[in-house]
Amino acid sequence: MNATDLTGTYTYRSFHNRPEIVDDFNKLWFAQAELRLAVDSAGAISGELVFPAEPGTEPQSMYITGKVSNSSPVTFTLTGKGQPDTSIADYHYEYDGIVLRHWETGVNQRMTLAGTVLRAKDHGSGTAVAPAGKTASFLAVKRDA
Repeated sequence: MNATDLTGTYTYRSFHNRPEIVDDFNKLWFAQAELRLAVDSAGAISGELVFPAEPGTEPQSMYITGKVSNSSPVTFTLTGKGQPDTSIADYHYEYDGIVLRHWETGVNQRMTLAGTVLRAKDHGSGTAVAPAGKTASFLAVKRDA
């Protein structure tokens, strides 16, 4: 696998790491977005994580930078920071992940990234502060070109 194979658009979902059984899968939901990655031949990653928006409104997004390894399994690190002058400008998240195994006998399998995300810095204000240190698990499933 080449590092550039990670280039593409993914459906990103992250989940609270709750150990108990839940009666509603929505209780696990942390975030859902579109992850757009561009990876060069040296393994440098750039892109953005774009959050859903109401029709007619501009979506919020974080700039993504990072690095992919050429190890087996393929690993990567990402940093996501909110775009300046937006309501999420103070967002800062760190990601550590792997490319999940491609099964030779798998049917309709898609490239999937998996890992852990860390809220690296507080964001928000007043009673709505989201404190640093929160972790979640994530999956990102590659879409068709």
